[in-house]
Amino acid sequence: MKTAAVVGARSMLGGELVKRLHERGIATVTIGRSENDDIAFDLTDAAVSVPASINADVVFHCAASFAGDSDDGFRQNFAANAESAFAVAGLVRDLKATALIYAGSASSDRTLDPGNFTSYGLSKGIAEQLFDWALQRQKIRFCSLRFTQLFDVGGRCCDHQAWFGRIIAYASRGEDISMPRSDGVRNFLHVRDAADVMIRAAESQVAGVLDIAHPESLTIEQIADLAFNVFGQGGRSVIVPEKTPFRPIHFPDGADAFARLGLHPAIGMRDGIAMIRDAGTAPAFGPMDLT
Repeated sequence: MKTAAVVGARSMLGGELVKRLHERGIATVTIGRSENDDIAFDLTDAAVSVPASINADVVFHCAASFAGDSDDGFRQNFAANAESAFAVAGLVRDLKATALIYAGSASSDRTLDPGNFTSYGLSKGIAEQLFDWALQRQKIRFCSLRFTQLFDVGGRCCDHQAWFGRIIAYASRGEDISMPRSDGVRNFLHVRDAADVMIRAAESQVAGVLDIAHPESLTIEQIADLAFNVFGQGGRSVIVPEKTPFRPIHFPDGADAFARLGLHPAIGMRDGIAMIRDAGTAPAFGPMDLT
């Protein structure tokens, strides 16, 4: 792989992926809505023009809509995540790429969180089926990596992982945090590990849907205890019994996928929190108040 195209290069995962590709000496073609991207492309607009001079060996797809489950949210998620698959497949063809590596979601598994199957998970799952069908016809390899929850050093994860952001905010300030009890664990993967998994998937010949879950699953209380310990500023987590508990979520076992890839996560939760502390980026985390 000498050149890689990244759809959603300015997203949290896309930005980290571009960085990791450059560290390996791999040239990148950025694709997205920014005027600074090499190829202008909006997931909700099928029109995309690829200059004949631009090719890529692999296309990485990191863009998505995270709208809610209202009627408007469903329409937005379906258009951006599912319907756009046909345009992205055409983009892969026009770039003369041999593979599409997709940042899928564990939320596409209906058994993950029974009773809480979201339009985001549904639309991402439909996209996998559309990609599989379209790219088989083009004889292009397709691999979807169903990531669990992602977190980063810069705080961009707070848009989707509000409780993690709140824990970092309180622990870094040494203030007690009030929180519900946990009736189940959560599974977080550092965005750097996620980017490395995508690169490994591109370099290997794996295809199909792979469940990517960190071997370490923790309750929200355990994550909070780690954060207070790592920052060492005082404070603690205080469980409030009357608050609605964090519901159980049945995360997949990622061992098989990591074995197939010949790669294992390098960053655990304690290490990831220490990276935030050492980078001095804790002020970017929050919100302080969350219902």
